[in-house]
Amino acid sequence: MCGRGGKGNPKKPPKDGFEDWGGYMAAKKAKLLDQFHSAQVEKVSDIFAGVRILVNGFTNPSAAELKSLMAAHGGEYHLYQASSTTHIIASNLPNVKIKHLGAVPIVKPAWITESIALNKLLDYTNYLLYSNQSRLQPALNFVVLPKPDADFIEEEIPRAKSASRSTKTASDPKFLEEFYSNSRLHLISTLGAEFKQLVSKLREGSNGKFPGREKLVLRSAHGNAGPNVPASIVMHIDMDCFFVSVGLRKHPELKGLPVAIAHARSGVLNSADPTRQAIRDQEFALYEERLPEGGVSRVVDIKEQMDGLASMSEIASCSYEARKYGIKNGMFLGQAVKQCPGLKTLPYDFEGYKEVSNLLYHTVASYTLDIEAVSCDEMYVDVKAILAECGLTVEEWASHIRSEIMEVTGCPCSTGFGANRLQARLATRKAKPAGQYHLQADQVDAYMAEISLADLPGVGRATLAKLRNLGCSTCGDLQSGSLKTVQSELGNKLGERIWEQAHGLDNRPLDFNHERKSVSAEINYGIRFKTREECYSFLQSLAGEVFSRLSDIGMKARGLTLKLLVRAEGAPVETAKFLGHGVCDAITKSSTANLVFSTSEVIYKEAKAIYDKLNVSFAELRGVGIQLTKLEKNAPTNKAMSNFLKQAQAKPAKEPSCSSEQAAPQPNQKDRDPKPKGSTSSKPLPRLSKAKSGTKGGKASAKGTMLQFLGQGSAGPFQVKREQIDLEVLKELPEDIRNELLKEYRLDVNQQHAAGKSKAENCANNESLKADASSSASIAKQSPFASQTWEQVKEGIKTWIQSEMEPADVDVEMLAEYLRSLALDRRIETLQGGFNFLHRKFQNLSCAWHRAYFSLVDAVQQGMVARYGKTLLIENVNFSCCQID
Repeated sequence: MCGRGGKGNPKKPPKDGFEDWGGYMAAKKAKLLDQFHSAQVEKVSDIFAGVRILVNGFTNPSAAELKSLMAAHGGEYHLYQASSTTHIIASNLPNVKIKHLGAVPIVKPAWITESIALNKLLDYTNYLLYSNQSRLQPALNFVVLPKPDADFIEEEIPRAKSASRSTKTASDPKFLEEFYSNSRLHLISTLGAEFKQLVSKLREGSNGKFPGREKLVLRSAHGNAGPNVPASIVMHIDMDCFFVSVGLRKHPELKGLPVAIAHARSGVLNSADPTRQAIRDQEFALYEERLPEGGVSRVVDIKEQMDGLASMSEIASCSYEARKYGIKNGMFLGQAVKQCPGLKTLPYDFEGYKEVSNLLYHTVASYTLDIEAVSCDEMYVDVKAILAECGLTVEEWASHIRSEIMEVTGCPCSTGFGANRLQARLATRKAKPAGQYHLQADQVDAYMAEISLADLPGVGRATLAKLRNLGCSTCGDLQSGSLKTVQSELGNKLGERIWEQAHGLDNRPLDFNHERKSVSAEINYGIRFKTREECYSFLQSLAGEVFSRLSDIGMKARGLTLKLLVRAEGAPVETAKFLGHGVCDAITKSSTANLVFSTSEVIYKEAKAIYDKLNVSFAELRGVGIQLTKLEKNAPTNKAMSNFLKQAQAKPAKEPSCSSEQAAPQPNQKDRDPKPKGSTSSKPLPRLSKAKSGTKGGKASAKGTMLQFLGQGSAGPFQVKREQIDLEVLKELPEDIRNELLKEYRLDVNQQHAAGKSKAENCANNESLKADASSSASIAKQSPFASQTWEQVKEGIKTWIQSEMEPADVDVEMLAEYLRSLALDRRIETLQGGFNFLHRKFQNLSCAWHRAYFSLVDAVQQGMVARYGKTLLIENVNFSCCQID
């Protein structure tokens, strides 16, 4: 008997026969749902696949009619609100009811009827019942979605630490930050790029000394008189079960047990959901339908095992003890626990991965910098020099380096050796786990014959399906066939590469000095936009992210590609994986604008413009990515000179007013060198006839120069007066820079003007200053085209040829120098398109314009030879009336 205040045992509810169902109401809801699905209603479409509605109050159409419509069009009707209810249909609700409905959207019945009329699922946000609530009925906020189950999540996002946590979508301003801080795929890609950059920096700053190698030479018994070293020997290092090995450092009690790394705690979800199973079945059927003939898919192969209770969290890494049960990386956790009920899971340890990766790379770098970084746990190394200097055999070196890596990191690794990177990589497969293997030259054919074609680099599902159509599944099958047969199926280039790989041939050299060719940021999780503004906001955030990555490597880009994943036709709105992308169609579109992508604003505006042109519904997006290509290094800037010029331009000039001013004299064209600066060609540019519109003897008038047509004055970009010079700044500059500025702008900072000069003297001095400024500006090194895009230059050229009967020499040389700079900057596509444009515009003009065209061609070819050692292929060179020499 319990005393007063004692807790006692809680009173158990009486048994009512529904215990196995979870209680009376749960049993009732399940029975009603079964009745709905078993009703004899003709199926018309799947417009509302994944949509589950609850009708509340009077509606038009009625609740019974809406129930029939949902059954006919692939949706689900709930008589009672459940956690899986996606929408509440109502025409009018009192405030007291809204308080108890939670965050489920309340939508007008017209959403259903109009979606059926248009035969597609419309955006429900346009049909919200309370989009402009009063103070008593505040606006419903759907920025985040409540997390239905801690285990039913996309593999990139970590499991919730508490039941109250909610999962953000891309609509949330902080989504990118959370996504990238918890995504294993992002970690792998960024760490791979970081270590490639690390190797490049170590090579640049190397003094040629390697402490590890020096110690090894002293310890070596052979010294420099070791065995014969192969002509080419490449080592492939791969950490064993990397994520698991790092995790076991903190959990040594799990060593020897089947262990996997995944976001989810368990492979079995907490509760069954018939709707979840229906969505999975629909997605799996679509995957199977879209599979190419002869192709294979892990999703299709295991669809029978993935019931509504199986977790779809992916396994990132698993131990060799787990692999004995058939568990593999990338397998769904729900499938894995069915094959191995005793499977243990560990969370991700991102900081641990970074620590071990750093130790791995610095350990190998103490012996050599002939390293090609592949990822955070994998690399290729040219070890020929190490073997020759230390006098070691391949086996001796392999044992030494594996032992040191294990000692330093606490994680095992395997090493493979071969004559090229392909042989080394495939040799590592035989070395695992924690072993080493050297593929000798006389063993290559026999070893390769047993390798599956799916294990060759670059052989994906589509290529594998074509090879299987030829009856080939192993490299041995290809070895016995002919090259022409393979090329007829795969094409000449790909067919030759696969055929050579099947024979163990790979002529790709190791890449020690990695040069980034692209920078991208892509998201395929949590993309659920309710408005176009949310989509634009996310694009802007993504543009900022990709620009940040571009800035980190000190580069700019000239190419941009927008990548979209769009929900496939017939795919459910809610995906089998919570907030995943599901079955999608991929759309990519590249920018055709001649822009330099060096700011986040420019990147965003161009990405937004491409998206608007594609006209893809924001509600159908499931993945968004921005990729920058055609990367160029940012030119170094002289900060001291830049600051000096900024202050000189910003400082106002104090000059006396004059009643009349005389125009500054223009520079004489005879003083200019007609040959572009830095030219290596001895052939002079063709001379042009005198222009009839304001040019004589090579002089260019302010009216007729191209500067006017580019929107600039003839005086040029800089006009620096003596009064504008900050002497304190000038004195702080290095002597060579100070002298260069004084010479460049013909400055005499020691000259002082007497305060008591007459007005006439002041005017004369003022005119002298203006003449000096104009003269100095005419020889300024900054091109007037520097701030112009090619499209703007084209418009200036059009106006130029319409306004002038014949071109002035100064204009032709100015344009020639600009085009030559494009050649030096490797803007080949712009040049080829530019000459097509110029030839088209010049062909109906006089021979003076044709000779100007020849001058432009000559200047560009000089730049091409200086940059590439060969000339540019220009399709349109000659004209009907005259030809180039």
